[in-house]
Amino acid sequence: MKTVNADDEGIDTFDEINTFDEVNAPVAPVESFAVAIQRRVKATLDPRVLSGAYRRLHNKAVVVAVWYIASYVLLVIASGWIMGVVACVSFALAMTAVGFNIQHDANHNALCPTSGSKRFTIPNRIAGWSMYALGASSKRWIEGHVFSHHSSTNIVGKDDDIELRPFARLAPSQPRRVMHRYQHLYVWMLYGFTAAAIIMADIMGIITESFTGDRHGRRPSTGDYVVLLGTKVLFIGATVGVPMLFHPWWIVAIGVGAVLTITGLLLGVVFQLAHVVSEVEFADGLAPEDVKWHEWQVRTSADFCHGSSLSARMITWYTGGLNYQTEHHLFPQLPHTAYPAIAPVVETTCATYDIPYSVQPTLRAAIASHYRHLRALGRADLVPNTAVSTKGRSH
Repeated sequence: MKTVNADDEGIDTFDEINTFDEVNAPVAPVESFAVAIQRRVKATLDPRVLSGAYRRLHNKAVVVAVWYIASYVLLVIASGWIMGVVACVSFALAMTAVGFNIQHDANHNALCPTSGSKRFTIPNRIAGWSMYALGASSKRWIEGHVFSHHSSTNIVGKDDDIELRPFARLAPSQPRRVMHRYQHLYVWMLYGFTAAAIIMADIMGIITESFTGDRHGRRPSTGDYVVLLGTKVLFIGATVGVPMLFHPWWIVAIGVGAVLTITGLLLGVVFQLAHVVSEVEFADGLAPEDVKWHEWQVRTSADFCHGSSLSARMITWYTGGLNYQTEHHLFPQLPHTAYPAIAPVVETTCATYDIPYSVQPTLRAAIASHYRHLRALGRADLVPNTAVSTKGRSH
């Protein structure tokens, strides 16, 4: 398993991602999977195709940003319950869309071209600040998502994105509790708290690091405290303070609760459909020694809703290509609008190397797979507490 080596700032380099690093390596009689997948994808994404992908992404980012601002204005000036409900739902959907389509690409250094550099470019850094529009810190999201989840996908003890203990058991090696027998029924309500949890995690993280230091042993600086406090005050002021100038406090409270719940549910479910399903694999502590980083990304990720149907295109557009999760994990520094173009190449290459490539045909099938996974892990007679998953390797 490859180890992430970040620079002193912790968020400026992306060494865990070998987008095209091994393409020019000497070719052995039989190419490794990593070399083959990168060479083939690079051949598919000629400058014209990649330029078109960036153009579509930038156009989409503008649409999503306008949608977010317009929904916020509607939320503030809404009069009557019908308009209020429409405004809350629209703002929640727009807020989630910012997370899926703008901040996610930007904080992967993928929203704007980097000319092959691994350094976090200024345009991507600035666009990544859109995470503050969700009430969370872009720096801490990079630390937790890019440097933790992507480097140690589905590894218990290292990937925080599969931790929902003690409320749910998402991986076989996690301890089982009696209540987990019903987790496939109640966990959906927990996903509604995802957005609020992300917002609060920033605060809890900086408090913890004030005593223990971060993964490099550094404690937060004065600037870190100022940025955290300032951005939280601005977010609360915009989402609570300003609306209270126009509406009673209890209506604002209901609205804020609804927005965060809808946003959290969407964020939580989309992630779980990509990594916590019956087709993927898990490990405890370390990835299997005989599995290289690129192969492990494929084995621990699942796609859904490929194709050119209207529903598939709508899901791909709204989720920022996260339904192409395998492609995202293999090439996170590519704009997500390029994922559909490289998916056939990835699938073919996986088949050549006998690596299971999982894709569910519909959203319903993906949700059903997650449901089955939760139900299986909740039953002690099906999966022992100490098991390390080698879930079904089916395609």
